[in-house]
Amino acid sequence: MSLIDGKKIAQEILNELKKLSVPTKKLVAVLSGDDSASLSFLRQKEKVAHELGVDFELRQFSESLNQKELEDAVREISQDDSVGGVIVQLPLPSKYNRTKIVDVIDIEKDVDALREGNILLPPAAFSLKYILDDIGFDPADKKAVVVGYGFLIGQPITKWLVSKNAKVVIIEKEEFNLTALKEADLVVMGTGHPDLIRGEHLKQGVVVLDYGYGVVDGKVCGDVEIESVSKVASYLTPTPGGTGPVVVAALFENFYNSFRNF
Repeated sequence: MSLIDGKKIAQEILNELKKLSVPTKKLVAVLSGDDSASLSFLRQKEKVAHELGVDFELRQFSESLNQKELEDAVREISQDDSVGGVIVQLPLPSKYNRTKIVDVIDIEKDVDALREGNILLPPAAFSLKYILDDIGFDPADKKAVVVGYGFLIGQPITKWLVSKNAKVVIIEKEEFNLTALKEADLVVMGTGHPDLIRGEHLKQGVVVLDYGYGVVDGKVCGDVEIESVSKVASYLTPTPGGTGPVVVAALFENFYNSFRNF
């Protein structure tokens, strides 16, 4: 079994971006509330921005804003000529309609590729492409299981795998399909449910990519019970240090690509 070094893959992406001109416009992240996990993710993005020399700004808003007020705030940021990219950190508090808020971002500044019709590849799917390329895994005609069909991970990854002619089965964590898991050549996790998948659920030689994120006893962990899965998987991403850094690097590649399209 080989642990996939997401930090190494991410650094290779960033090294290529460093060869390009730094965008002169800033990247603005919008956060509603003060969720600690969201703040942690944003600090990772801020750290990468500093490494690249990108002007990064965090705009934090109170959850007391109503739907229209938050939409107006995001729209104003997007319409600012000094802004080249806008991130709305998800998940938003449940009181908000996510789609309506995302849709006020100008599509050319939607670097998370959340809006319908955006030609950019969502960072989760982009990161999957990079990781599979790194290990030499072609998903065409392979059996792939995506566990968790969320907006940020499961949905864009499923769409990309289907576009690459993978045979995809979607499993929600409430409806465990052990037969599909046992037959899978590739398993992609994205539920945020710690230790959901164990080695006995999987066949020998499977590739397991874990996009899940949780905290148990103060320790960050993914959806995979890594000790047992490492005994059957041919490749496996750890958490932290696996998929996360590659997702962030892919986001910045989108920012550079969108900026070149201005």
